[in-house]
Amino acid sequence: MKGVRGLAVLLLALTGCAAGESGGDAEAICAYLVRYEGRTYTDRAGIDFEVADHIGTAVQPSCDDTPNDGEPDGTATSVKAFRVVGRDPGTAIAVGTSPDDAVLVFAQAASEDGS
Repeated sequence: MKGVRGLAVLLLALTGCAAGESGGDAEAICAYLVRYEGRTYTDRAGIDFEVADHIGTAVQPSCDDTPNDGEPDGTATSVKAFRVVGRDPGTAIAVGTSPDDAVLVFAQAASEDGS
């Protein structure tokens, strides 16, 4: 009987962990995108870069990872855009609230029709 009781406690503990992981607020699953001067940029991890001068403001669109849920999409966020040493801003920039927290983002390739 002790074995069954121990198994029941273990199953309750595991069930509680699983429910805790999926319960509560859902995490957003949208890609990190920013728009700057008519281009859309996405982040790429693991690339060293050096931030140069501030060149303007980029916009991070709102994330609607649960369409048709009846909730508003949210609001877009403005972030500072910085030049990246050795890169043309048309291909890569850094974005963030300051050079210290900037994230490197690369322009998405244009489609064949130029859009």
